[in-house]
Amino acid sequence: MFRRKRPTSEQQFTRKIPSRVAFRQHPIHPMLVVFPIAFLASVPAADLAFVLLHDVRWAQLAFVLNIAGLATGLLAAAFGLGDFLLVREIRNHISAWSHAVVAVMLLALAAAGVWLRWPDPIRAVWPWGLLLSSATGPVVAAAGWLGGTLSFRHGIGVYGEDHAPREAPPDGPAEG
Repeated sequence: MFRRKRPTSEQQFTRKIPSRVAFRQHPIHPMLVVFPIAFLASVPAADLAFVLLHDVRWAQLAFVLNIAGLATGLLAAAFGLGDFLLVREIRNHISAWSHAVVAVMLLALAAAGVWLRWPDPIRAVWPWGLLLSSATGPVVAAAGWLGGTLSFRHGIGVYGEDHAPREAPPDGPAEG
């Protein structure tokens, strides 16, 4: 009854907002975020494997994944913050603010996981490490989903391209 009309794929965004923090027009933040997502999403699985199998290598792996997720997350956040501060249109989107808030929450959870595991990665897993990593999983999903919405639905922070039509090169030598 009160359904919002969803745009078709051609109507999703009328204008792209390219990333200003890019290498040869390739936005850096989207290239980097896959790493903290993969690392932090794997920590609960490693914790659970340790609890079920009692193999200390899983606890050590969870610790390394947590550190790697925090480090790459901070790096990705720096590049994302660059786009956020440099492009006013990005700051005007509520989705960008939501993504930023959830990403900061995720970094805080990752930092708490590193802090908890630092003295003894094996003893830290049960119960608090597993609980913390299990709470981190949905936050990883939320941050990734909101970031994907910015790129794929709103066209924010995407590949910078020249919108001018290009002429096809001539097939043969120039006639004169």
